[in-house]
Amino acid sequence: MTATTPTVRASARRARPWVALAVLALLGAVAAVLLSGSGATGGRALGPENPAPAGTKALVEVLRDEGVSVRVVSSLDQARQAAARPDTTVVVDDAGSYLVADQWSELGDAATSLVLLAPGAAALDAVAPGVSAVAEVADGVRDLGCDVPSLSQVERVHAAGLAYSAAGVDPGADVDVTTCVRDPDTDGSGLVVLDDGDRRVTVVGTTTALTNGTIATAGADDAAYALALLGQSDQLVWYLPGVDDVPEGAGTLATLTPSWVTPVLLLLTATAVAAMVWRGRRLGPLVVERMPVVVRASETTEGRARLYERSGQRRHALDQLRIGSLGRLSRLTGLSSTSSVDEVIDRVAGLVGADPRGLRHVLVDADPADDAELVRLSDSLLDLERATARAAAPS
Repeated sequence: MTATTPTVRASARRARPWVALAVLALLGAVAAVLLSGSGATGGRALGPENPAPAGTKALVEVLRDEGVSVRVVSSLDQARQAAARPDTTVVVDDAGSYLVADQWSELGDAATSLVLLAPGAAALDAVAPGVSAVAEVADGVRDLGCDVPSLSQVERVHAAGLAYSAAGVDPGADVDVTTCVRDPDTDGSGLVVLDDGDRRVTVVGTTTALTNGTIATAGADDAAYALALLGQSDQLVWYLPGVDDVPEGAGTLATLTPSWVTPVLLLLTATAVAAMVWRGRRLGPLVVERMPVVVRASETTEGRARLYERSGQRRHALDQLRIGSLGRLSRLTGLSSTSSVDEVIDRVAGLVGADPRGLRHVLVDADPADDAELVRLSDSLLDLERATARAAAPS
């Protein structure tokens, strides 16, 4: 038989599907990274340095043109120090849910004007108790529907984002609550303002109105709305929490990894499953295959016997014969295949009228010292089987 070494061309042809699959997976991973953002300041949704439609760079540039000093910070210490300055508004976009309740409380105590962009439950419980998210609002234009002096020039805004409810605010608390951009389907509001005289907290759910893609569109007053929310102070600090702000022991896998990790892992998993389905063995009907060589059972037995002889394993060879004899004796005497050796010996002894101790010596205990004794014990097993067969046969 001649062995043929596969050529480079043949190997490349066989590897072509795998290469194509790897390229598709790589392209999909790159697309997932691009769609989810790089995790840096410039690539995130609502990022103040992001020029994409989902960013807010246009709003920041307009604020600077209007004389507002905009500073982007990425640590809690920087945000807390900046918030302590007079006439400063702090905007917080904790999209990754990095901050915990104590950190939110520290920031709320330091800031006199705090704007929260689509905040989660931890932020609301700490700095806006009683306010809760109720639903996600699809794209649409809504009337402002509230009387806030700074928003007097705003009539309609894009309402896409989150709707919040202020129904849980303690009515006995000395807090002035104003809700705007009401969503009729959920009875929530896209904007909630809490003012206790010393601190003003603005919960912004209608974040789409702040983005580059909608802020200049006709039919809505998004630009005036954004400038009114963020342009009331001379100093604006835009705080983007990150992994460095996560307290020790408080982070999760979701918060400690970039946003593109999850979609890439899902894509790679789907690719692996597809490859297994494609290349996996299909279980079908059995196919009879002609064997190139037929090996008789006697040859296998003789070969094994020669191995035993060569290694001097007489006891092991005799035990193999005993196992076969015990199985046949149990069938001849009507016992089950799970019967113990003692049960077989007792049944055989009763049938052939032999001493159970002698049978046990032949079937279990005897240890041949040489080949002649091995042959003699083997013959004894055959004689015992023949005697049992005659005794068990019907008369």
